[in-house]
Amino acid sequence: MSAQASRPKPVGLPGGAPLAPGEKPLVGDRFMLSTGAFYLHTDLVLTNRRLYAVRPNVLLGLVPVGTSRSNFPIDNIAGVTAATRFDIPAVLIGAVGALVGILALTGPLLPLGFILIVIGLLLILGSPKQAIEVMNSGGGTIPFHVSVLERTRTVEFANLVSEAIARTSARSGPLVGGPAGQPTRPDDPTEALSQLSRMRQQGLITEAEFSAKRAEIIARL
Repeated sequence: MSAQASRPKPVGLPGGAPLAPGEKPLVGDRFMLSTGAFYLHTDLVLTNRRLYAVRPNVLLGLVPVGTSRSNFPIDNIAGVTAATRFDIPAVLIGAVGALVGILALTGPLLPLGFILIVIGLLLILGSPKQAIEVMNSGGGTIPFHVSVLERTRTVEFANLVSEAIARTSARSGPLVGGPAGQPTRPDDPTEALSQLSRMRQQGLITEAEFSAKRAEIIARL
């Protein structure tokens, strides 16, 4: 059985976010945020319009302090990969915390010492990080860090997303209908601006993303 067949297709966007008219979820999954913060998760769903992500904001890598939501129009995604990184600052902070905790065990701050040791060890254990990296058409990369224990699943997810994007692009074709029945190419500035405006109206991109892309299109005129 293929990986895609064994993975259930998502029925909606994470967090109850609304789908735009004609938008359909294609691939989705939930990943453990880190080895230390195993109780927190990052949700990613690819639709035929965008990649939608919901991830927790954390303090010291452990304490949740809100949620971050991101939208990436599918036309602006150049690629999706999985990569492994090592968080050196987390190792240093964890080692210092654990050392201070050990020293505190010999004094009156015994409970605080145990807490510091636990936090330090969790930070060290969570320092190897796996990431799903989204590369945009401008050359930038947006990483979504998850637990290194999720490595196999992130590689599988990145492959499925890349395949789904390729299929969606192939179905859309190189040409789209223009005025008076004349075909126009997707890089036509007038059509590109119209598509960009529709995406903003449907809530697929933010106002800032709209302004940046609009300026980029106008600069090509």
